[in-house]
Amino acid sequence: MRKLGRRNRQIVLIAAAIILGMSLIGMSRNVRAAGAESQQAVQLNVNSSMADNLAAFKGKSVTVILSSGQTMTGVVNDVKGNLLHLAKLSQKEFYDALVAIDRISAIEVRAR
Repeated sequence: MRKLGRRNRQIVLIAAAIILGMSLIGMSRNVRAAGAESQQAVQLNVNSSMADNLAAFKGKSVTVILSSGQTMTGVVNDVKGNLLHLAKLSQKEFYDALVAIDRISAIEVRAR
């Protein structure tokens, strides 16, 4: 097998870098588009109960404002009965919370 000259190796490396860069750009566009679709797919619904709205955001990050004024931000893990399980609480690594739904005054979600 013939050895590639220094100039030919440089050309091959540049071409490979361009191809890799273009594929990474394409992948990031697909990820952003998928993220935008998932954000638009879930919306707050005034015709549903607080529990139903929270259940619709399962796996997504929400902020709940409690009747005491305290706010909690985390990922909705589960909603059952009158309880909300928030996982991955922000500002508190390795913490989860179990919140009584009747103590929630408002829900904040990223809509856009």
